[in-house]
Amino acid sequence: MERKIVSFVNLLARNWLSRRLICKLDHFDETTGEMRVEKVLKRYVGESTSFDMTCRVYYPFVRRIVAYGGKRFEVSEERMKEFFSDPIKRKGLGNVVLSIAKYGITKPQKLRAPFLVVWDITKACNLKCKHCYSSSGRRSRDELNTEDVKRIIDEMDRMGIVAIAFSGGEPLMRPDFYDIAAYASRKNIYTAIATNGTLIDKNVAKKVKKAGIRYVEISIDGADPATHDSFRGVDGAWEKAVEGIKNCKNMGLMTAIASTATTSNIDEIGQIIDLAEDIGVDRFIEFNFIPTGRGRFSLEADLSPTQREGLLKYLYERSQTSPVEIFSTAPQYARIAIQTIHKHGGGNLSFTFYGGHVEGDLFEIAEFISGCGAGRLYCAVTSSGKVKPCVFMPIVVGNLRKESLYDVWNNSQELKDLRDRSKIRGRCAQCTYKYVCGGCRSRAYGYYGDMEEVDTGCIYNDNAYKEIMNKN
Repeated sequence: MERKIVSFVNLLARNWLSRRLICKLDHFDETTGEMRVEKVLKRYVGESTSFDMTCRVYYPFVRRIVAYGGKRFEVSEERMKEFFSDPIKRKGLGNVVLSIAKYGITKPQKLRAPFLVVWDITKACNLKCKHCYSSSGRRSRDELNTEDVKRIIDEMDRMGIVAIAFSGGEPLMRPDFYDIAAYASRKNIYTAIATNGTLIDKNVAKKVKKAGIRYVEISIDGADPATHDSFRGVDGAWEKAVEGIKNCKNMGLMTAIASTATTSNIDEIGQIIDLAEDIGVDRFIEFNFIPTGRGRFSLEADLSPTQREGLLKYLYERSQTSPVEIFSTAPQYARIAIQTIHKHGGGNLSFTFYGGHVEGDLFEIAEFISGCGAGRLYCAVTSSGKVKPCVFMPIVVGNLRKESLYDVWNNSQELKDLRDRSKIRGRCAQCTYKYVCGGCRSRAYGYYGDMEEVDTGCIYNDNAYKEIMNKN
């Protein structure tokens, strides 16, 4: 089905008339709380929704386009309707189609609105993690209040943002968290949470599900409890986190284990995946170490390019047989997948954690959606409402107390620069995989103070890594 959807989107993108038509559907209806494109797709699957004059005029044309696409790519009307019956899929496809209608097909693909917003909803935290990108601990005095948070969620909904991942700090320490999460979920925004898991007893897991959260990501940084607890700064954190994972799974929540790979735990990554398989979680994500926040003081924890290359190859190979989905936030992961498939044949083409994976021969997709997504596929919002390209990049590009996310997303020069891979310098600029990978821009900023510099985590930048390590 994924191949058919990709072909269908390509068909729309290459037809100037369909693109012009779809642009007319880029409008939010305040009465129904839906984009026009979502309403048209909703009517297509047989659900009732109110139509304004524009929807009435353009619905027959959209229906014909969808029917033509289904017929051409041998997808039955029943399958098409089944796909579009999920409101979050309607929102997601709407964002992609409207983006292509606005920009055309670009490498990498530009979006009219971020697909994902990672929102550090509070700086309050009950752990003392050595690598914390936000240097969390105490709640900030300038933390957004509930009313402001809901106002911003309303704006994200109007923009057509598909997903919000609440993080922190520890998001569960915010008193109004469940109210906020439920509010976002009612907007048909895919709602996720990144947590240390230590507070998730059976009752909390029940409240998380009731709030409409669809995905829970819990950090485990060691197969050995001592490794994890040392990293997290609190004894007993591992046992509570594992219990939290089990409680989420027992509640029927989609659950992931996230591990930041460092020199202290690289030898335990395989065992952490064993743990993930034993518990039966849905996903394992290896996070890149980024020298930011408290991580600035732990440069010795960073993997060498050789270590990272070996780890990513291991993760990809294991992903082909594991019942658990395995991803990495390292943009080099897609390059590893492509090289392995070219060498051995078969296998799925895995992207970074937000891109998922597709059939191995759909290489053309990688140059459009893969690689570093900072400021292009997603952005970050701090607890005080500041906008950053990425949670790991301490560059403030806007303030949602004073300006709209729409204006920030469309007008920030820093975000525009991140979407333009021609601005990358050094070995990354010359790389065959520039559009598939592009290097981690947050790592470039962390080591050089320049988001357009090389990513020293890549095997192709080993000399740059050695040079900068010698300076430190």
